[in-house]
Amino acid sequence: MTDHDAVAEHDPATHMDAHAQLSDDDHGHTEEALGPIDWQAWAYAMFGVAAGVLVVIAFWLASD
Repeated sequence: MTDHDAVAEHDPATHMDAHAQLSDDDHGHTEEALGPIDWQAWAYAMFGVAAGVLVVIAFWLASD
């Protein structure tokens, strides 16, 4: 069995494997930066929510 196939030693205190590089979290992953806010997508989403509410109101009024 090669070293690559060997099971990595696991440190129970940090939950990091022996082969993991230094990292910022408990699972050996570095933090990924979030991108900028997509205001156009949020505007479309809010428009969709408003349109959905109008449809629900129209069904509610039509069922009376």
